[in-house]
Amino acid sequence: MSDHETETELVTRIQDGELDAFEELLNIHSSRLRAFVAMKLPIPHLIDEIAHETFVFAHRHILDFQAGTDFGKWIRAIAYNLIRKETLRHKRLSNNRERFMEHYLLDQAGKGEISPESSIVIYLEECLLKLPQNQRLLLEHKYKLSESSREIAGVFQQSEAWVRTTLCRIRTALRTCIEQKVSASASI
Repeated sequence: MSDHETETELVTRIQDGELDAFEELLNIHSSRLRAFVAMKLPIPHLIDEIAHETFVFAHRHILDFQAGTDFGKWIRAIAYNLIRKETLRHKRLSNNRERFMEHYLLDQAGKGEISPESSIVIYLEECLLKLPQNQRLLLEHKYKLSESSREIAGVFQQSEAWVRTTLCRIRTALRTCIEQKVSASASI
């Protein structure tokens, strides 16, 4: 009996209500699924989480699966959708965090509540000084001159995608730098 026939038999048994057969199916596909998830989303705790969610979804929807078709492809498609969902969620959270910080700093500055002595502003200034000149210039065009990605792309003779990607990387580097400084000052 081939692996495919064994898999088909296991799926049929599960669909007939024999839930113990699902553990056998899980054992067949667990390592391959984890490897697939790791290639797409190489974050250790998320590999386990996505793999687990994939098998839970597959278990709950096993009656929707057509026995005899490729179970491995089916669970990889489920995992891919969960990975995409997680990636979009992370991007949304990151964007929201950035917008909140920008609005917060602008709001506090408008109220006169942020003084030059504020540690976060000092950390930001220190982190900005560590950036290469071309990155500081890019930030100046975006935030001081309030230019659009299209305008900045023209100035730097790059694509709009390059501008957006580079700005994202710079903001991430600044956030990391500030978090390290806050963390270091908290441990003192």
